[in-house]
Amino acid sequence: MGQTVKLFVGNLALDTTQEELSAIFEPYGHVVSCSVLRQFAFVHLQGEGAAERAIRELNGREFRGRNLVVEESRGRPLHSTKVFVGNLSGMCTTEDLQQLFQTFGKVLECDKVKGYAFVHMENKEDALQAIEALHGTSFKGRPLSDQVEQEVW
Repeated sequence: MGQTVKLFVGNLALDTTQEELSAIFEPYGHVVSCSVLRQFAFVHLQGEGAAERAIRELNGREFRGRNLVVEESRGRPLHSTKVFVGNLSGMCTTEDLQQLFQTFGKVLECDKVKGYAFVHMENKEDALQAIEALHGTSFKGRPLSDQVEQEVW
């Protein structure tokens, strides 16, 4: 089936959905996962040569009035900090978390699963400040539980 490659997709319209993005990438290979954040997304694409074809044909292509940026994800900087956030409300979205945490510093990625999430922040001090300020506070009707999960990648 080929290896899975993580692609960064930027310059998206604010209301772009996972379904729309998956439909764009499906012709190039199997979409293993697709997480849409605020105006950008990460698509895990599987298949022999799938990522290269998708980058070649989709980078710069117009989608919903904007020119897509499609490139292989370079991963997180060496010293990014991963914050575990627990006890999340079902109403909470990755965008909500992104907005909440970016008031403390640059958020690189946000992976939300039912009831919890991992927020990856560029700067350890910003992550620690966010944890101190947010731990136990009510967000979307539930008290947050957060902690540094892993300090260095």
